[in-house]
Amino acid sequence: MKYVKFSPIFLAGFLTACGGGDGQDEGTPALIDTSISGLAIDGHLARATVFIDSNNDGTRNAWEPFAFTDNQGYYSYNPLTDTDYCRDDVSAELAQYCLRSNTDISSAVIRVDGGYDILTGEPFEGQMARRVGLDPSEEHIDSSVISPLTTLLVNVDDSQRYIVMEAIGISENDLDVDYASEDNINPRLLNTALKVHKTVTVLADTLKDNYDSIGSDFGTPNDASKYVYDEIANYVLQSNMSLDEVLGNNAALASIADRSEESVRALYQQKDFEMPADLGSESNPERLSRAINVASQISPTVDVLINRNASSFTQEEAIGGARVLESLIIKSINENGEDSSLNTGLQFIMNENNADLVTALVQGMAEDDASVSELARNDFSGDDFDSEEEIGSAAGLPEGATPFTQIGGMQLRISDLDLGYAPDHLDDSEVELFFIGDPTAENGTLIACAKHIENAHIDGSLGEGSTRGEIIEGHWSLLGTNVQNQGSYSLLLTLTFLGSTYQSIIKPAGSEMIDNSEYKVLRFDFDGEIAEWHSAEGFLQTSSLPETSDDCEARLPSRIGI
Repeated sequence: MKYVKFSPIFLAGFLTACGGGDGQDEGTPALIDTSISGLAIDGHLARATVFIDSNNDGTRNAWEPFAFTDNQGYYSYNPLTDTDYCRDDVSAELAQYCLRSNTDISSAVIRVDGGYDILTGEPFEGQMARRVGLDPSEEHIDSSVISPLTTLLVNVDDSQRYIVMEAIGISENDLDVDYASEDNINPRLLNTALKVHKTVTVLADTLKDNYDSIGSDFGTPNDASKYVYDEIANYVLQSNMSLDEVLGNNAALASIADRSEESVRALYQQKDFEMPADLGSESNPERLSRAINVASQISPTVDVLINRNASSFTQEEAIGGARVLESLIIKSINENGEDSSLNTGLQFIMNENNADLVTALVQGMAEDDASVSELARNDFSGDDFDSEEEIGSAAGLPEGATPFTQIGGMQLRISDLDLGYAPDHLDDSEVELFFIGDPTAENGTLIACAKHIENAHIDGSLGEGSTRGEIIEGHWSLLGTNVQNQGSYSLLLTLTFLGSTYQSIIKPAGSEMIDNSEYKVLRFDFDGEIAEWHSAEGFLQTSSLPETSDDCEARLPSRIGI
């Protein structure tokens, strides 16, 4: 995950898209029509992409079916609302959550990546999976839970499955437990799942930083976590060690990282990609050792934040603990080798003398207005971390940040204030969003106008991929709202452009004075990239809706005089 201020990623992602799916693989003839339902959990994953990885290569090929998870992490069928997203008569908004198999294969891997972790409110990093049997005679298959626990078993032979589960400390029934359920948190399984996935995330991110074709070039897995999960399972099988012993052992993690890297390098060689220096080599002497050192501290840190043996465990404890942990993972992902605050944060959590302060921090992070991003920017030292009364302020949203509420019938213009520079690097990016629906609605349809001008010339010629105005359709929903709480700090967007569908999220980030004018600051995430954009007027009542791209161009006049 990269934090980029004033970057026009959102628009560039849409306006340079070419539509369609990933790759040009030849498809398998459609033989069956079976819906596959389930639930994706790290915490529950909203708007993640779920797909049938029929050739188990870790990426969605153009012919492999996919869907999105709904706001509660379900796809195809939501038992909480009794909604069948695969019914013939569902709306287009609901149909995006329906996953159907149209190929006659006895076994397939269902993979999940992208989207947003409801526990933390942050973009989900990595990839999870589960192997399922596909029976062409069945109209519906319930693959149930997809989680870090099921991911460890994807490529384990049935004869060795029990050995791995025993090392993890789980049973077959545990694989289908909704351990992040709002009404019945299971701290033992939540603790184990977080240990596994966050350790994988730290190691996989280091691999991806070094081997940047992963997830970006054709024929590569979406994420390097595929390799790390497989090697953890292999190490458990070969070592006869428990999962906790493996995850806390630097030598074991070094072996797992080395083996994962070998798989990546073999893929690079197969694809004839330019091969970077080996991690840990003379030119990269510290990158892998730093990641292993951090990864080895994840397991004991989770034990402090999520008490696996608690006789009672609340949703607030789960949310607060997961958010504190996520702030450290963000630090690890963004670490440049010079920032020591990650170690400071890990030491703060692990110091037994700080037990009361850590409890207060977890409680503060469970509040609706707590911000993982703000805590990730903190260095875990100073006055905020000396007092139980003050520690909550270390994680609060910036002043002026208020929840989204009653946005149906409203419009919002957000702008990148970076206009580049003359004569040939002028930039001008803005989006105007129109939220259709009743004022009290929790979701509705969406129309957006997008302008993206990058590297334009003073003579009026635009850079590649630029546009003066495009109309985009989609849907919006407020994450986590209910009858008692109609405000949300997370506004989810589903946007369709050039035949492709994208998920994004907007969060309030306070206000800022710029050139004697006050702007609302909004954190805008698109495809794992995060930017802060500004709105001069905030939400306004919609007066009229655009109908064409020409309308959008008229609504978003040039701010750079061309």
